[in-house]
Amino acid sequence: MTPGRPALASIRRALEATFGLALEGLTPDQIAGAVAAASGGGSVVDPGDPAFLRAVLDRLPIDESWLFRDEGLWAWLAGEAGAVLLARAQARRRPLRLLSLGCSSGQEVFSLAILFQGLLEAQGLPPSAAASFVEVQGIDSSPARIEQARSGLVSGWSVQRCDARWLRGRLTPEAGAAGRYRVAPSVQALCRFEVGNLLDVAREGNAALAGRDLVLCRHVLIYARPERAASIVAAMGQGLDPGAMLVVGATEAHLLGGVHSLVPLPHLGAARAANPSEREHGVAVERPRKAPRVRSPRAGSRAHRRSPDHGPAECAAAAEAHLRRALEHAAAGRGAEALREARAAFFLEPRQLMSRLLLARALLSHDRERGREVLKETLEQASLLSPEAEVPFAPGLSVAQVAAAARLLLDGPEGS
Repeated sequence: MTPGRPALASIRRALEATFGLALEGLTPDQIAGAVAAASGGGSVVDPGDPAFLRAVLDRLPIDESWLFRDEGLWAWLAGEAGAVLLARAQARRRPLRLLSLGCSSGQEVFSLAILFQGLLEAQGLPPSAAASFVEVQGIDSSPARIEQARSGLVSGWSVQRCDARWLRGRLTPEAGAAGRYRVAPSVQALCRFEVGNLLDVAREGNAALAGRDLVLCRHVLIYARPERAASIVAAMGQGLDPGAMLVVGATEAHLLGGVHSLVPLPHLGAARAANPSEREHGVAVERPRKAPRVRSPRAGSRAHRRSPDHGPAECAAAAEAHLRRALEHAAAGRGAEALREARAAFFLEPRQLMSRLLLARALLSHDRERGREVLKETLEQASLLSPEAEVPFAPGLSVAQVAAAARLLLDGPEGS
């Protein structure tokens, strides 16, 4: 039985209060479906029951992830930051400690383990010895997803989305489990998974983050309200040991800007915790110079595209890739995924008004509310530009013309 609106509203409030999830990117039907599944189809739901809320969380469609997601990050870690982190940990005669917050079913944790296992191999250490030098912990609020991560099995979809060269042969098809892959035991030996709450990590600050060398909190804060997301990043920035690194997603990178305890690093969404003298002076330091171009596992064929903060051409290319995925999701009726990819594109290249308009048209036929949201964002962005300016990636069209088309769609039968 589908819960009524009052019950659904109270459950949404409870999920936000407990886990910080506003769930604005999900439709009421998606949330209602998760609630109905968690209650076993019954009519009685209890927003005050933590076990029930976790069961709802298990069933919400907020776990899209794959191995080595966002190759720019992994290229930066492989070519520059990873070696720095390992050297610092080895100088202190202790293992390198990595943390993935909102780790879902473990894809990001396994990616970290495989990458650093490879870096240690380059130093002459066999894969079986890596667990003595690197510890990777994953935390997620969903018990079901943590249980899946502990199994060491990942879906074929999450494997096929990444370049196989990143995987270094560390996964094998699972016998008797069609479409699933098993992570190598030597990789699993580096990994530990726990059920935990991002809000608790932020509240505990240094008590939760002390001793961590790298913390990844990517594609998680998009589900929180902006003010809550900003407070979580600020709390993590204060809680990290000096020199420790924090990485958020490209669409969340703006949250780092107002945190005086963090110093930007040459990768979009990455920063390090300031040392005491920098904190005392408000981190009045220059942005580090951009890192040299690094090469990914595709280096044998062509240079890896640099991360989006390396220049306007690369930024535009990355934005177009996000938009292509957004349009694919929209055509398949996956509104939430389309909007998430679209926002990533617009963060990287906000001038792409024409592409935003095309996405909105595609969304209107499948998900009117999300289509309207994109149209409103298009008009908002257009208001910041000169009406006579030519729209990039749409020769011959002005900002005013695209804005007029957006208004027509918004006021027309599909948008109203």
